[in-house]
Amino acid sequence: MKKFKFELEQLLNLREYEQEQAQIELGKAVSVETKIQADLDTLAQQYAAVKKMGEGERDFAKIAEAQQFFSFVKYQQEKLFEQMAQAKLVTEEKRAAFNAAMQKTERLKKLRELKLEEHNAAQKKEEAKFLDDISTYKYN
Repeated sequence: MKKFKFELEQLLNLREYEQEQAQIELGKAVSVETKIQADLDTLAQQYAAVKKMGEGERDFAKIAEAQQFFSFVKYQQEKLFEQMAQAKLVTEEKRAAFNAAMQKTERLKKLRELKLEEHNAAQKKEEAKFLDDISTYKYN
């Protein structure tokens, strides 16, 4: 009985490797987005804390200091929003590349399954023929 050998096994291995690399790249892009979101959350918490501390404040110097901080927060927020927009674009590119790599891999896996089924059917047919030949030889 012949052992099953898929002619495109090396290509399938390459496609699986490419899929893994694309998945790693997608993970990196998502982690960048997550870090930027965490920075935005931290900034929002700091803004809320300073605003709460300054609610009843009457000292002009502290009010001016809080206003400077609010300006800084607004600048940082705009900068982070720009980075987030860029990161989302990169993530979408990486996601598209991952999906494409996954589709290529899945196509080859399906082809391998079909070839394996064909191989198994041929093996069964060959085995049936062999058994038929044995029984014909025995009774003749």
